[in-house]
Amino acid sequence: MNQFYKLLTLLLFVFISGSAFAQGLTTSSMSGEVYDMTAEPLPGATVIAIHEPTGTQYGVATLPDGSFKIPNMKIGGPYRITVTFVGFIQEQLYVEKLQLGENFSFTIALMEESTSLGEVEVVASKSDDAEKTGAATYVKGEQLRELPSIARSQQDFTRLTPQSDGFSFGGRNSLYNNFSLDGSVFNNSYGLDVPTPGGQTGAQPVSLDAIDQIQVSMAPFDVRQGGFTGAGINAVTRSGTNEISASVYHFFRNENFVGEKVSDVKVPNLDFSTNTSGFRVGGPIIKNKLFFFVNGELERRNELATGYVASNSENQGDPNATTVSESDIIAVQNHFRNQYNYDPGAYQGYFHETYNDKILIKLDWSINDKNNFSIRYNYLKSWKDILPHPEALGGRAPEPFRLAFENASYRINNNINSIIGELNSQLSNNLFNKLVVGYSAFRDFRDPKTKNFPTINILDENGQIAIFAGSELFSTENVLNQDVFQINDNLTIVKDKHMFTVGTNFEYFSFENSFNLFYYPQYFAASVDDFLNNTYVDAGVIDDFTPIIDDANQKPLNITNVEVAQWAIYGQDEFTVNSKFKLTAGLRIDIPLYFSDINGDPRVDGYDGWVDENGNPAEFKASEWPDSKVLWSPRVGFNYKPLETNKLTVRGGTGIFTGRIPFVWLGNQAGNARFTPGYTFQVNSTADDFKFPQVWKTNLAIDYSTDNNWTFTGELLYGKDVNAVVHRNYNMNVPTERLSGTGDDRLIFTDFSDVNIYSTDPDSETFLDAGAILLDNTSKGYQFNVTGQVSKSFENGLNFMAAYTYLDSKDLTSIPAEIAADAFQRNVVAGNPNNPDYSWSRYGMEHRLIASFNYAKSYSKDKFRTSIGMFYEIGSGGRYNMVYATAPDAAASINGDNIAFNDLIYIPANSSDINFGTVDVNGAGVEAADAAQQWAALDAFISSNDYLDSRRGKYFERNGGQLPWFAQMDIKFLQDFNFIAAGKTNTIQLSVDILNFGNLLNSDWGVRQILSTNSPITYTGTDNNNVPYFNFNTDLKDSYTDNVSLVSKWQMQIGVRYIFN
Repeated sequence: MNQFYKLLTLLLFVFISGSAFAQGLTTSSMSGEVYDMTAEPLPGATVIAIHEPTGTQYGVATLPDGSFKIPNMKIGGPYRITVTFVGFIQEQLYVEKLQLGENFSFTIALMEESTSLGEVEVVASKSDDAEKTGAATYVKGEQLRELPSIARSQQDFTRLTPQSDGFSFGGRNSLYNNFSLDGSVFNNSYGLDVPTPGGQTGAQPVSLDAIDQIQVSMAPFDVRQGGFTGAGINAVTRSGTNEISASVYHFFRNENFVGEKVSDVKVPNLDFSTNTSGFRVGGPIIKNKLFFFVNGELERRNELATGYVASNSENQGDPNATTVSESDIIAVQNHFRNQYNYDPGAYQGYFHETYNDKILIKLDWSINDKNNFSIRYNYLKSWKDILPHPEALGGRAPEPFRLAFENASYRINNNINSIIGELNSQLSNNLFNKLVVGYSAFRDFRDPKTKNFPTINILDENGQIAIFAGSELFSTENVLNQDVFQINDNLTIVKDKHMFTVGTNFEYFSFENSFNLFYYPQYFAASVDDFLNNTYVDAGVIDDFTPIIDDANQKPLNITNVEVAQWAIYGQDEFTVNSKFKLTAGLRIDIPLYFSDINGDPRVDGYDGWVDENGNPAEFKASEWPDSKVLWSPRVGFNYKPLETNKLTVRGGTGIFTGRIPFVWLGNQAGNARFTPGYTFQVNSTADDFKFPQVWKTNLAIDYSTDNNWTFTGELLYGKDVNAVVHRNYNMNVPTERLSGTGDDRLIFTDFSDVNIYSTDPDSETFLDAGAILLDNTSKGYQFNVTGQVSKSFENGLNFMAAYTYLDSKDLTSIPAEIAADAFQRNVVAGNPNNPDYSWSRYGMEHRLIASFNYAKSYSKDKFRTSIGMFYEIGSGGRYNMVYATAPDAAASINGDNIAFNDLIYIPANSSDINFGTVDVNGAGVEAADAAQQWAALDAFISSNDYLDSRRGKYFERNGGQLPWFAQMDIKFLQDFNFIAAGKTNTIQLSVDILNFGNLLNSDWGVRQILSTNSPITYTGTDNNNVPYFNFNTDLKDSYTDNVSLVSKWQMQIGVRYIFN
């Protein structure tokens, strides 16, 4: 059976199973009980809720116990609720707003008609409690409008989650989140660079003006929510109403809107300008029936690509003047043009551009009082000019010792077309259905500014790349096409005190990735003179590159295809035991499915010399996907209000959450399953029994509301990894010897040949560089969060929130890269890299304190309105490592694994714990003449760092160091000028957003710190007796220095908006 029929069969099964699903919620719900005045239930009472902005109506009859439930209701409001029963007086309840994913619950008692002549009206502005169980944060529309944001990104608002740090939540990798838009998958599912689509170009895939609310769920014990082990971040877009509402806007900033001073250091800004313009409009097509919403936005940014310049007689002493002389680089530029008929572009002063256009169109159709349909289309076209990679393969971006020509840059493109439809139906009084179908196409590709030309590196006298030109190494035919199809159907059955949900979820992912490293040859010239004489290292004289280019263009492209799916089925019972206690219990089953084939190599699969992390013989099947494993996720949650006043809520739950992996980890295997004659960077495989990530989360929280509406929350959240991810090298022996003669006695490989087992292929010789990397599971890892939070909404329009979170998080590896070999090699160790230490996770802050407020005031008979919003954050700095640097004439690393910069330092307790010196050509140690001075300087350096001082006589723990604490305040000012036009209020609004406001007031405030170096000790070699020798730079005094980049400077953006109503 071919792949098409496999997929068709599975889809038919999904439809036939006729069940339910919701990865991200898009609606709210309402429930309650109707009694008479003697507390007897009134079965058959009619409850009608009308969403007044659109006239959408929801209606049910109460069940035999007098209860009712209405799921799948529009968020927002206000709602007018009418309750009627024959022989009783009608009552009305007004609800200001329904929040995303929350349930509004109320109890109402009807009076018999004989007891009164008039109608009784009851008014409520909000529910007593959202009835949530697990940890979640809801960002409301007014917060999106009034809190500071320059990038206009969701991240500026998800940071209101106390347990967040950037896009990391609760101490977990941001790649384990699930981003959804209107409940549909909207991730960068392949996982390159950033977790959100459009992120490579810096674009926001959806304008902030199109978003109504945002929900961050870290532990929702509702089994309908899945696809993540970090957090589910769901944004719900705006909809049109019966009233025409529109806005046009423009935002602007440039280099003059950025601070130039960090502490006492003046740091000039590169020239740039950013302009963002857009509009939104919504309203009725047919009143009370059909509504539209449209948002369009474009952003243009122009910026100086680099401030580095060639040196000449006039810029001596300029910190931006490189060691590359202007006369040399002009000669190189002219030689390219005259000898090779190639224009490398400018060498300095050139500008890069960023461009993105986005459109969102949404239609909402109230078909009748039983069916509501919506369809949304969104489009993104974006690109960004980028310099050559600053680090990979030695780095080629401009540096103090290097210049790169303009045409060595590339343009990254991120384009999206996405359409999603949702149908909410009431099938009967107690049967509800929600169907979602969607398709998204993500097109990411690089457009190198140089095509059909080699990569040219011109070296300086130190062997460093000083001048770079030609093709960017990673960009030729670099294309990623992602297609995502999803179908969800949600069936809810209400019976007595139970609300049953059964469901299925099917998501299909197709990836086509073209990656062609070194598609055009790379050449090195040992000097400028050699280049001008057309002479290249190991290649000799090349006067014409045309034949070489023609030959390269005949090579086949390296294209890999990966087709996978994730299918889930689940069932759940939400049991309202009584008005005080609700219990939710459910079971979710996720099954990963693999559709594509791998073009494997029998020599890889058949080799019998692979060994596991313990040195035991092991299989390594690069041509086979892992088995499809059934992943079970049972969950239970509760919400309990023990007091009559309902002011105290105890809530929580426990259960397993199943997520996805970044599918590039599977792409690694599909693209690296064969040996290449001569040189093979890596081969990849996945363990036969590999399971998608799973974590067992337990949450317990207490919410208490005072009589004057202060709300206090204490929350515990613990996550234990069930199936975490680890990369291992099955081409690496187990080290058996140890260092001696110092305090550092780590395990070592005594010869490089002990490391790479498979170095020759009997049919065609190959060198296996990075190894045979296996994607495997581990159960080691946990995250423990403790949060205290206080909030209040004042009657004068002030909203306030403050929270503190403590985080303790550990793992076996924090997965520091998307390429398998890099993920393995960059996981720092103090011994055998195949058995990494169980240590601190790199994600999250140990201590984080946040506060936010927004306040608005209207005056002069509502002609003016002023608002101010603030977000304040204090946190312990990010985690870091200290590793050994390696002297040029020493082995590649201290443990002999030939992996540089992955060996954690040993912190000597005293001078006898370390040898200062070198190793001569005969393998004998030579003590440094200034050994005493080096020790005195190192001893002082260790004492100046509290963490280093506490680890004397021990190894630096992975991610054990923490940067100094930081504090930052961001603010937003809005000034509205209201006037009447055509009988309605219109508004001109001016806005000012300022990030790091404290730095604007004082250049010493808001400054963050970074490491002076992460390699304070240099390894110089190991003698014949396995005794290591080291050097320490005596000029190194402090561990930290001010970070003079943008994060330590104030930034401002101004805007103007016209609002039509």
